[in-house]
Amino acid sequence: MRSTLLRLTISLAITLIIAGCTSIPISTMWKLRNFDPLEADPSHIRIAVVTDEIVQLKDDAVTLELSFESEFPEHNFKNKSKATVKANSVVDELSHLLNSEQRITLFYLDTDAAHQMRLSQNRIRIIKENDVKGRGSFGLSIHTGCFKGPKPNSLIANVYAQFSPDRGYIKMISNIDLLKQLEPHQEEFWHECSADRESNSTPHAIE
Repeated sequence: MRSTLLRLTISLAITLIIAGCTSIPISTMWKLRNFDPLEADPSHIRIAVVTDEIVQLKDDAVTLELSFESEFPEHNFKNKSKATVKANSVVDELSHLLNSEQRITLFYLDTDAAHQMRLSQNRIRIIKENDVKGRGSFGLSIHTGCFKGPKPNSLIANVYAQFSPDRGYIKMISNIDLLKQLEPHQEEFWHECSADRESNSTPHAIE
């Protein structure tokens, strides 16, 4: 799928691999210099997506992916954990960034998805302890949603992540076009909201 926004490579030093035209702030690269996806508690991960008010991101619209690739097929795997919308919540820390025509949609991993990610983290730890040569990666993608009214030319989003309660939100992605990321398959994932879909929108309550 072409919706990958960001991939972090797990190695002795974390490096950022930018997909497509994604813009990652320099300050983010600095803040993530010591970030280890294997040490993050999946139940504490929060993904906040800032979009225009017309955008309705669906439950499970955000996917976190932890994977490992090597020359040994028996060690290769890919785990995708879908993050669900955290209802009735918004991020105080980010609310000052919104203008009157924007919204924040907050995502988290439910109990099962967090458990699956922990299993993947443990699997990669064992692989590393056995000195298997290869590359682990942690990816974030956004897909599937709808928009109110006629189809716009673009759906711009900024993406923030929090990896632990004692750390603030880090801006991961700047001004990504969600439609462009899914070309030529955007019609499969993005469409005009129907009345029943609009009833599932995320309210602007403070968490």
